[in-house]
Amino acid sequence: MFKNIIFSILIFVIGAYFTNYYKNKSKDLELLIEQKKEVIFELKRSNEIELKENVYLKSPENIKKLAKKHLENDYIFFDQQNIEFLKINEK
Repeated sequence: MFKNIIFSILIFVIGAYFTNYYKNKSKDLELLIEQKKEVIFELKRSNEIELKENVYLKSPENIKKLAKKHLENDYIFFDQQNIEFLKINEK
């Protein structure tokens, strides 16, 4: 009878230890998942901002405005008939 009680207590203590261990492990995993979700959210938000900036900067009106502001106006124009194409013989 005494052996059964000690064996039961031992099983209970070992079971409680493993339960606590796996509970803490799952809590750590949940925290890690939450951190990863926050990082993903920040990256998505940053990606949306970058996409909006890209669309804004690529607009023709904005390109003209930035070109006038930052580029010189002494452009060299070529006629279509003066442009020769390079032909390469690859054998």
